[in-house]
Amino acid sequence: MMNNSELKESLIIGAQLQKARNLLQLAPEEVAPEVNITRQDILDWEEERSQPTLKQLEELAELYGREIDYFLKETPAPPEKIEFRGKPGQSLKELSKETKIVLARFDELCRTALEFENLLNKKREVKLPRFQESAHPKTVAQSLRRKFDAGDKPLPNLRERLEGEGLRMFELPVPEDAFSGFSFWHLEYGPCILLNASELRGRKNFTLAHELAHLLCGHGSSLCYIPLKFGEHLGDLEYKANRVAIELLLPELGVVEDFRRRNLSRTPSENQLAYMAYRKWGVSVQALGYRLENLGLIKREYTDTLLETKPHFRGKKGPRTPGWKKQLGKEFVDTTLEAYQRGLISTGKVASGLGITVREAMKEIEQRSKQQD
Repeated sequence: MMNNSELKESLIIGAQLQKARNLLQLAPEEVAPEVNITRQDILDWEEERSQPTLKQLEELAELYGREIDYFLKETPAPPEKIEFRGKPGQSLKELSKETKIVLARFDELCRTALEFENLLNKKREVKLPRFQESAHPKTVAQSLRRKFDAGDKPLPNLRERLEGEGLRMFELPVPEDAFSGFSFWHLEYGPCILLNASELRGRKNFTLAHELAHLLCGHGSSLCYIPLKFGEHLGDLEYKANRVAIELLLPELGVVEDFRRRNLSRTPSENQLAYMAYRKWGVSVQALGYRLENLGLIKREYTDTLLETKPHFRGKKGPRTPGWKKQLGKEFVDTTLEAYQRGLISTGKVASGLGITVREAMKEIEQRSKQQD
């Protein structure tokens, strides 16, 4: 923890304060009452005419969803322009402050991951292909399936596969399910995707494939709300991303063969679809249902009747893993603990990086040491 004397010796970079505020689309007059200061104080700090106290800086860090060290050194800039493809009539500006802070936390995780990799002299190689925006969804999906040598089979562990190709991915709970996913291709971070941790596994998997399509087809920084009813698409880019996701996760030949092998009717039960969706293909009932409708295997608009009664089937229960580990992913957790074991970061930095208490961090460090003995 930094004290006031250390703060005085450190130059708070005004541009960092401004970047943090701009990402949340907050005006100086909106920030000022939160910290019990004036609008002019905010402008003076950002222009480096004066500096906040430690207490004020801590309040700003909490308000902006940042670590204090974010304000003490130049960091990569977050996306300047975010395309919000959200619920009808909703704009990025209208999102709640709590929702915008999730975007800041995501940027912090990407920044921290890059920082730890640099400390470890690890160069992240991005091996994901890029496509023209005009590329057909099926072409994009089939190219990826060939890359993963998936044939017509399901794509389990898609997150791990993509992280192996250089993608950064995190999950965070999104207040009021304001959006499903966020993606951008950063000059320094590389390709990055955030998923709403509050959604069910099958829906998150679809969102991952959807945001991947935006990245690979050069659709810019995309903040998306994906409706349960796919017919309610919010523009051509969203429709195309959905088509790529469907072709990637639910290949025609594999799905048709699986459906016929199960001897399902044109109006299968919710549990029958749930079993096939979750256990076999790792998608939501809705995604599978719409795919089966488009392939002529079940009745048109039958899937919409299932949306009124959310499926209670949840698939297999794997080994229990703490929620924060699932959200951060094995790669990020391993990198953080490796940096600690090499003496490059403190226990406090481990705790802040992983978003847990110092006590929990010490427990995690001890467990990791025992596993390696």
